[in-house]
Amino acid sequence: MANNYLVYSNARVKSMENTFLSNEKIVRMAYSDTLEEGVKVLLESQYGGALTVDAKDYEKLLQAEDKKVSEFMLDAMPKNCGMETFLIKNDYHNLKALVKGKYMHTEDVDYMLMPKGLRDISDLKECVYEDNYASLSKTMQEALINIDNARANGNTSPRYIDLTLEKACYNEIMAMLKKVKAPAISKYWQTNIDMSNISSFIRAEKTENPEAFKEGFIEGGLFDIGYFNGDIAQVIEKIRYSEYSKVADCLKEGDMVAFERIWDNTLLDIFKEKRNDIFSISPIAGFYVAKKIEIKVVRMICIMLKNDIDKDIIKVRLRELYA
Repeated sequence: MANNYLVYSNARVKSMENTFLSNEKIVRMAYSDTLEEGVKVLLESQYGGALTVDAKDYEKLLQAEDKKVSEFMLDAMPKNCGMETFLIKNDYHNLKALVKGKYMHTEDVDYMLMPKGLRDISDLKECVYEDNYASLSKTMQEALINIDNARANGNTSPRYIDLTLEKACYNEIMAMLKKVKAPAISKYWQTNIDMSNISSFIRAEKTENPEAFKEGFIEGGLFDIGYFNGDIAQVIEKIRYSEYSKVADCLKEGDMVAFERIWDNTLLDIFKEKRNDIFSISPIAGFYVAKKIEIKVVRMICIMLKNDIDKDIIKVRLRELYA
């Protein structure tokens, strides 16, 4: 029965792949003269469904597309397969927004929210604003209590909220993956953690703020915190001989745009090999990851068009396509 469901879900994925923006459309957007021209490509492609919006409201299209993808994932994924980890990331993002809203004494945080993950947003909002975390996971409860205690002791930093919930998120993700056999998804999160830590290390070193790196270090990747002992040049040489060797040159050159592009492409590559295996979860997972990256790239293009950024600068920020 489980295999039949997986085959059915993967058949749905193949039809959903038609919603990817083609390379030609992405390039058309990137080289548009105005934001209006760029958004026209999205409207022609029915991005986000049948919405019709003014160019300045492009974010509504992206949010609608994001919601559509998350709803598809909730409906299509087999239970207890590891893909729940993608959606719980939405829950933690929404908790960050809601907690900040609580401390700012406002419930007007909808613009900061991502689509529903494993929990209804209304449920998360009720838990946060009523200070009742009993129905949440133990990891979420502990993180929120720590934030409340820090707040009571005068720590009102949004960074503390972000770091506390981000670490809790990854702790819960890795705990969930220990209960299932999902090597590709485990590899995805390990890679994401390592790339996040590499990025944080470089930023902290350049701003001469090593404590920021230590505070934000995420457990669960290939590298422990001791791996980052040394200056930038020494750590980059270590990375050159690791499985992330592709990013060594751009890190040495200080090209973080290229680093982030390779980061996204590396995540996509994890699922590409088995994207046509109907008995694997890779087609569903790969579709979701690719769509999330596509939405990020489209948002970046729209922001740059809005601010009249040079077209060549936009071009170097494009990613490989999954389609």
